[in-house]
Amino acid sequence: MMYMVESCRHCKTEFEITEEDRAFYNKIDVLKPLRCPECRQQNRILFRNFKTLYKSNSSLSGKEMISMYVPGSSYAVYTHDEWWSDQWDPKSYGVEIDFSRPFFEQFQELLQAVPRFNLMNTKSENCLYSNIAVGSKNCYLVFGCIDDENCHYGHIVWNSKDCFDTLYTMKSELCYECIDCINCYRVFYSQDCDDCSDSIGIFDCRNCTYCIGCVGLSKKSHHLFNKPVSKDEYEAFLQEHPLSDPKTLTIILLEQQKLRSALPQRPFFGQRNEDVSGNHIYNAKNIHYSFDVKSGENSKYIFTGRTAIGCNDCSFFTDCELGYQNLACMGRMIMCSHMCVSCNDIWYSDSCFTSSNLFGCVGLRGAKNCILNTQYSQEEFTQLKARLVEHMKMTGEWGEFLPPSLSPFAYNESIVNEYMSLTKEEAVSQGFRWSDDLPGTTGQETMRHEQLPSDPNRYTVELSRHILSCNECKKNYKLIPQEIEFYVTYRLSLPQLCFNCRHMKRMSMRNPRKLWHRQCMCDKDSHDHEDRCAVEFETTYAPDRQEIIYCEQCYQKEVI
Repeated sequence: MMYMVESCRHCKTEFEITEEDRAFYNKIDVLKPLRCPECRQQNRILFRNFKTLYKSNSSLSGKEMISMYVPGSSYAVYTHDEWWSDQWDPKSYGVEIDFSRPFFEQFQELLQAVPRFNLMNTKSENCLYSNIAVGSKNCYLVFGCIDDENCHYGHIVWNSKDCFDTLYTMKSELCYECIDCINCYRVFYSQDCDDCSDSIGIFDCRNCTYCIGCVGLSKKSHHLFNKPVSKDEYEAFLQEHPLSDPKTLTIILLEQQKLRSALPQRPFFGQRNEDVSGNHIYNAKNIHYSFDVKSGENSKYIFTGRTAIGCNDCSFFTDCELGYQNLACMGRMIMCSHMCVSCNDIWYSDSCFTSSNLFGCVGLRGAKNCILNTQYSQEEFTQLKARLVEHMKMTGEWGEFLPPSLSPFAYNESIVNEYMSLTKEEAVSQGFRWSDDLPGTTGQETMRHEQLPSDPNRYTVELSRHILSCNECKKNYKLIPQEIEFYVTYRLSLPQLCFNCRHMKRMSMRNPRKLWHRQCMCDKDSHDHEDRCAVEFETTYAPDRQEIIYCEQCYQKEVI
């Protein structure tokens, strides 16, 4: 494949632009990107704050609320219901484009002026402390909460019910401390499993039931550390090693890790794909350098999306077609925009809904043919848009996502620091803002961990009235009645880390969103180097890691 090499404007590393990339840019008539794919992703998700929440007051009514914006910020922030009400008109903030000034400068002024909602919490019920919650009910501290019910403590949890402490979990029920699990039921402390139930501490298993500490199994039942056991032996292990004892989890995960080190690992997680690269991709065709995609085709540089059709450089979205440089958008032909949902033909806009033909708009609902929140006729819009595009090509803005200076969030407030972590010094040196005053308290605990009951029969709702101190970050946290009930039902030990530290521990267990070129390590049962499998592939396992990585074909032959 022919390609050209460019130097990233931000990090100065070289990156490739292929013929396929150029064809896409020509199709949507944008200039070639000035940043490498990693820096483009970093730039986008800097604008997304999932879980740094503050107590604040509405700029409209003074009502107390939970908000993703720090109190005293320069933005007017309304409660969710106030923002969606008829008490204000976003078009009243409309201005005319000034062709003597850069577009981003004018768009920043509009972003500063138009009120924002405190949380993205749409068509949801009793999800006061969840952000980016859609169609959900009774969820607490779930961020990226789509069509869930009774879920608590999670990030990117979709179509799930009664799950606690989960990360990238979909279509699952009664799961706990699970990562990248799909269609699972009563699965605890597990990762990268599909269609499993009633299992503990399993990794990369498919259609398994009653398994403990197993790796790479398919269609197995009653297995302990990859060895078949009787039902009585299985139950005897749990009697001798109750989950209420923290030592049990250590034993299970230690044995699981030994298996992972000894057994070959698959290079990629996903199913029902054709010609894809990345990780955690499903039901896809011709999708490359992408991660956490549930379905789609003909897309590239996609990061956390449900369905992507003909898209490039999109992050944290549901369903998008012909999108480019977007964050949290849903619709068709949306470019360089943030949180534009159920929209079509949108350019450089933020927090717009059920609209079409918008350019540089903020907070519009049910609108059409608007530029900088000013209403135009269709003919006027078409002519002015064409002129504005040429203006942005001259200024070098056209095709670039919003500059980092326009983000309302500091680097460590936004989701970017979880996926592309930097120290304060690194962030500041790269031109990002940093907050030294993130929310949280210390020193207010009313109970020490050694005072907590170890017997689930003694867990009571009274525990929810106490304040605890995280063993790692020392910040205070509390237990909620729903989780206490869950721990009692499934005989689990009480957590000694706060939600954020538990979440970051789960995040650290996922492979990075980066690909390395490797060769299959299968030697086909021969010590002759010439007989080693010659298949090469891209994988999220770096070459210096200890895992034994096979190509998919060799791995499938090894699946027990």
